[in-house]
Amino acid sequence: MDIKSDDPDHMNRSDEIEKDLYDIHKKNLMDIKLLQSAIESNISGGVVFKLKYDEDKKYPRIFIRNRIETFVVTQFDDYEEIIRIHFIAFQDDKTIWKQTHEMVGNIYFISEALYDTQNIREPKEIIIPYQPLKINGKTLDFMPVYIIANMAQLGETWGISEERDLIPIINEICRKYSDLSDSLKFDMFAITVFLNAKLPMGPDGKQKLKGRAGAAWKLVTDGPIDNVKPEVFKLQTEFKYIEPLQYHIDSLVSLLFEFAECINITPDTVSGLPALSGIALKLLFATIISKTNRKQIIWKAKLAEIYMGALKLKQIYEGYDIPEDLQIEIIPHLPMPSNELEEIEVISAKLADGLIAVETAMNEMGIQDPQAELAKIVAEKLQYDKALNVDQINNPAINDKGNPNNSSIDNQNA
Repeated sequence: MDIKSDDPDHMNRSDEIEKDLYDIHKKNLMDIKLLQSAIESNISGGVVFKLKYDEDKKYPRIFIRNRIETFVVTQFDDYEEIIRIHFIAFQDDKTIWKQTHEMVGNIYFISEALYDTQNIREPKEIIIPYQPLKINGKTLDFMPVYIIANMAQLGETWGISEERDLIPIINEICRKYSDLSDSLKFDMFAITVFLNAKLPMGPDGKQKLKGRAGAAWKLVTDGPIDNVKPEVFKLQTEFKYIEPLQYHIDSLVSLLFEFAECINITPDTVSGLPALSGIALKLLFATIISKTNRKQIIWKAKLAEIYMGALKLKQIYEGYDIPEDLQIEIIPHLPMPSNELEEIEVISAKLADGLIAVETAMNEMGIQDPQAELAKIVAEKLQYDKALNVDQINNPAINDKGNPNNSSIDNQNA
């Protein structure tokens, strides 16, 4: 993921802000947090980001909370306008922690308290009394809390869980594998049957016969069996449904991937990947690419708001300068399988024809912070040129191509 700040009227300042945004991103370990929050969002239907300025370390902190402990209150006829957000969780078995964020007009209020589980009406300890958050005489005019929902429908605050449609299929697959395991155990540890045979009794006067795989059963009446020939044999089974069962399991697994909008990677699929072109690979992974692109529309917009909120906290706490027309853009990089050689050839052709800039090409290839990478390339080239010039001064026999004694070889050829 790349972060880009754009302000045509303040280009130098825009570059400085971009570096500060990367600094906030790295200090908050956002690469790890974004991965964790994406997984949590897929499972529960959404996550919540909170901003808080760390006055000791002097940078905005970004916290992520679960949906299960977040309660949102919105305007009745405008679900996008959030009035109040409560965060509620158990601190221990007898204590409930509650933190409330609220917008009253254009002023942000906050409160925090602890409650006893036996009396939740009155707080037993007030951590932050209900008050507007003031810093240097200034109040926040925005709520530093952001909800990212997983593909929410119109009018919904939260999205849906990816597991909702998958759990019944997974349960059915588990049941079928359990049935298959039971049939295998029955064949491996067949039940022993004693027919018309007398078995020794235990100390309690009872026969200890097991009712599971590997058990010994006695099939005989209590009457006399002197004239009946006893028999001992194993109960054998012929499981004739292995092919239908395997077909059923394979069908369920296919449905699992279809509902998840993912591709089912098999050994046959992997073996054929190197021969596919970039277009064929995109078609092969079309469903998951489409799903990821849909989600990135939501995450790009929300993350831009979060990073702008972080800059606003710096503005209030540090007097940080933010241009009025500043725009923050999040540039995600889709980990899309591609034919790298083919992709490099296409990008090289575009660069040669002047159709795209070097920075744009590096963004397309997924290089983080292209400007820093370009600076490294220029520095390495200057270092190489400087070393080459020193070698030419110390050894005049080295020509422009760097081949020693090239002039004498030319003379011999002449």
